[in-house]
Amino acid sequence: MRERDDNISHNVLEEKTSRRSFLKRVGTAAAGVAVVAATGAVPKPAKAAQKSAAKPVRYLFAERQNCTGCRACEYACSLHHEGVVRPSMSRIHVLKYKGVVDVPVICWHCDDSPCINACPTTPKALVKDPKTNGIKLDAKLCLGAKCNKCMEACPTQFIRRNPDNGMPLMCDMCDGDPECIKACNEQAGNPVGPCLIGGKNGFGVNMAYRNVTPEDAGVDLIQNMFYPNEDGERKE
Repeated sequence: MRERDDNISHNVLEEKTSRRSFLKRVGTAAAGVAVVAATGAVPKPAKAAQKSAAKPVRYLFAERQNCTGCRACEYACSLHHEGVVRPSMSRIHVLKYKGVVDVPVICWHCDDSPCINACPTTPKALVKDPKTNGIKLDAKLCLGAKCNKCMEACPTQFIRRNPDNGMPLMCDMCDGDPECIKACNEQAGNPVGPCLIGGKNGFGVNMAYRNVTPEDAGVDLIQNMFYPNEDGERKE
């Protein structure tokens, strides 16, 4: 009789537990349907399913007025290329103009490549990757600190030297997936978007902006960010 009572209790407990689990599942599903109905939200697919066969980025662009000077781009670039966070080794750098505005200084990957044309070595120490448009440096051919030709030829005054060996720090576009763009997107807020963007096509913009030096850009940013003085002129 004792054994029969135990079996009945076990069956009742199992039935209640199963019913409770079933109601919980139904309630969760109903809540999900209610959220979708109220907001129109649709669950996002898994990240693996979101990956697309996007073509490599070939050009960098800078919305300079959006730069906040966070320097996440410098950290990401140096970490990717050197394995450590060291802004002085970054291919991209941010200029603090007159201590007021931040100007991201990037390689525009000019279509006519003045830096490569100015390289005096044979073969050239600088070459352009046809797939990514990035500029690769052959350290065995580069003359390093003995030569300033590429730096002198750069219209945007972008090129800096490796502080350890004097080699120019060239933007290789991270093989078509620039780390600076990803870091900038992570730091960007609303309503201001990222200052760095990339694209497959240059549309000639890279050539149009390359003659604007970092100092020129700084002057323009200040003039557009501050009210005119009493004479009706914008003050720096």
